Amino acid sequence: MRFLQRALLTGWMGWLVLMSGAAQAHLMVAQRGTLNFVDAGAFMVLSLPVSAFQGIDDDGDGRLSMAEGHAHWRDIEEQVRAGVQLVSEQGAAPLQGVFFNLSPPDDAPAAPASQLVVMGRFAWSSGLQGGRFGVRLFGTQAGETSLQITVTRGGDTQLLTLSPERAEMAVFPGFWAVISDQVMMGAHHVWAGADHLLFLLVVLAAGVGLSHLVWTLTCFTLGHALTLLACVLWGWKVSPALVEPAIAITIVGMAGFDRWSQKQGQTVPAAWRWGLVFFCALIHGLGMAEALTGLGLQGARKFWSLLGFNLGIELGQLAAAGVAMGVFWALRRFAGASAVAMALRLASWSAMGLGTFWFFQRVALTAL
Repeated sequence: MRFLQRALLTGWMGWLVLMSGAAQAHLMVAQRGTLNFVDAGAFMVLSLPVSAFQGIDDDGDGRLSMAEGHAHWRDIEEQVRAGVQLVSEQGAAPLQGVFFNLSPPDDAPAAPASQLVVMGRFAWSSGLQGGRFGVRLFGTQAGETSLQITVTRGGDTQLLTLSPERAEMAVFPGFWAVISDQVMMGAHHVWAGADHLLFLLVVLAAGVGLSHLVWTLTCFTLGHALTLLACVLWGWKVSPALVEPAIAITIVGMAGFDRWSQKQGQTVPAAWRWGLVFFCALIHGLGMAEALTGLGLQGARKFWSLLGFNLGIELGQLAAAGVAMGVFWALRRFAGASAVAMALRLASWSAMGLGTFWFFQRVALTAL
């Protein structure tokens, strides 16, 4: 019986490869994949970059020819088995029947390909509910460091977005797995997002008191939490081509507002400034939502994902604010109030310069 199962699996996968032929480029979009749970198996199709594999590109052109593929098919199979895993509480699921085919350009089906379409089947008990899927085969070229995988099981669907920094994610996770994963993702999003950190530094630079810190973070939290809620639960979406330049404008605007206020010698009511922080946070929330809506979670997982992601953002912000306030305190303690004032002015002017650069850079990238 086991031999018959292997023969049927090999025949099915072989037929799929042969039938795809020159039309293989249409089988899977680059840097995309599927993982479909059916009965006692999980069928996988992934489009992976050639640059993710070691020792298979003999001529070093970044592409794989048919001859290179035939010469290194065992190397490719071994690297797929080592770099793609589906793990349950019982351990790693066996990957059976690994096949691959080239994914050449549509207009040149015989040309070497920069992507490989890899197929296989994981042996998976139908009684198992959860697990983790991981891919550690990412390329070196632009656009090859992110992989989106659609996971299906019956009528349930999940979208995994994997990267070298987040190469493994839970498949149809439970409550605590959702919360912990999204807390880590939210905190990472804050610390990896230089524009969010710079805006936070700008809004903190206007004062170093505890009351200022609490009210500033509260307004920033309420603002981005509101747009996160609208985007994730109600599907509201704004194009990144508008959001990313707008985030850069908030940095320039906030820093410029503070410089103008100090130059005029005017004391702006605290409520006005907190309102401005709240408005800017609405825009930052749109950028943060891009990282969460791409997960494709549904039902209760969507709510818990939002809760965990937002909690992770707050923890990341508190950590960043703590570091900034510690630096301000150390300057005041060891260099005096004049050093603090100079550091705040330098932070504002630097933020305006960097924010202006980001604005024009993002507008230019959008126009390409």
